[in-house]
Amino acid sequence: MSELDDSSYSDLQKFSEARRKELGKLYKSYLDVTDHYGQLICDLSLLLGKLPPSDVQEKVVRDLMADVFDNLYESRNIILTGQLNVAYPLIRRSYESLSLLVLCALDVQTAQKWQEGKQISNSEVRKGLAKHPFGEKEENLRELYKFFSEASHPNRELIPERYLGEGNEFVFGAIGMPDLVMVTDYCLKHLKLWYWFAAALSLVLAPKTNQDSITYRSRYLAIAKDAQQCGDWLQSEFNRLLEEAQNNIS
Repeated sequence: MSELDDSSYSDLQKFSEARRKELGKLYKSYLDVTDHYGQLICDLSLLLGKLPPSDVQEKVVRDLMADVFDNLYESRNIILTGQLNVAYPLIRRSYESLSLLVLCALDVQTAQKWQEGKQISNSEVRKGLAKHPFGEKEENLRELYKFFSEASHPNRELIPERYLGEGNEFVFGAIGMPDLVMVTDYCLKHLKLWYWFAAALSLVLAPKTNQDSITYRSRYLAIAKDAQQCGDWLQSEFNRLLEEAQNNIS
């Protein structure tokens, strides 16, 4: 293998690290808030690790908690390389597992059905959440559901043009210039999932631990407040970047 071929492959990691560092500076508040959420839930997991689940319903919720966390954690690393088409399946998985987690926490029959290995469609989950008095209105989930449905399968709009041989000689990994409009949109939706995730766990699992509930609650509320402020900033950035992009086209 030639030296050129070898270096092009080994440089992929360097591209990712450089891009992640670059975008991390732009989205520092988002990084900080999601780190705080991650630490909060890791601490909750350590406490739960000393306590066996009280029933099948709680066991299911704990398993789904781990699945949501892992996908949210890993997807952020990819979002910050600008490789949004790669991050998408992980964020979608987070959304679907989180929706199921909340319904299983509210409805023991759904939890039992899932534990038995039966299929539960996302449509069934959304309808179940909409019907439950402590669930989530379907219209509140519609934006996320639409986003996570449109790119379920590869299509021309969502697979970026790489222009290999049309001005670009190497197009893999994070070497391409990211679309900041889309990066901001992904950060915003990713943050919304962390917000919902932490809220659900704080309601369902945190009370089962032996920790100081007042301390935990004040910590959770402080992070949630920061998340709301960060969400407002991301939304305003998205609107600004989108307007700039549209003006450049016209």
